Amino acid sequence: MLNDAKIRAAKPREKAYKLTDSHRLYLLVKPAGSKLWKWSYAYAGKQKTMHLGIYPLVTLAEARAKRDETRAQLSDGRDPAIVKRLRIEANVQSARTTFELVAREWHGISKAQWAAIHADDILRSLERDVFPKIGELPIAELTPPLIMEVLQAVETRGAIETAKRLGREPISGNGGRGGKRMVAMPNLLRE
Repeated sequence: MLNDAKIRAAKPREKAYKLTDSHRLYLLVKPAGSKLWKWSYAYAGKQKTMHLGIYPLVTLAEARAKRDETRAQLSDGRDPAIVKRLRIEANVQSARTTFELVAREWHGISKAQWAAIHADDILRSLERDVFPKIGELPIAELTPPLIMEVLQAVETRGAIETAKRLGREPISGNGGRGGKRMVAMPNLLRE
């Protein structure tokens, strides 16, 4: 089994070589000096290798924990490489689903039920007061304090009614993706 001293002492050679740990975890030492954590496993009768990180960014203990997590996935009958790929894709999709994207989609769906002037007012309020502050944030990362900060900034400039409308309609409105709430929040300014 490996220990940190053995890993630090591993020097690059002319060809890449492996330092093995346990349960098919190993550190691949490359000729350029980089050290990569890898784990070999078999799934559906095929031999596969999974990259677990770069040493020292991923420590020996962390590499073992990742190996144990992937072994558990394998014992559940799931291919750890596919699970990892799906997790990465979900994270990328979450980052692409910004507040501005969802709010504009919600506005597009909802504006049919409003008077044209009201629909324009809502979009203008969002573009002026909300999108510059939280528009680029992934919708999943919005928190009540972030939203409250936006509403308080609107109040501070003296637009109390706009802050109330923003807290009541666009930020907590229905519509958007699959009819789900954009952000499940009550009107934060209500007493």
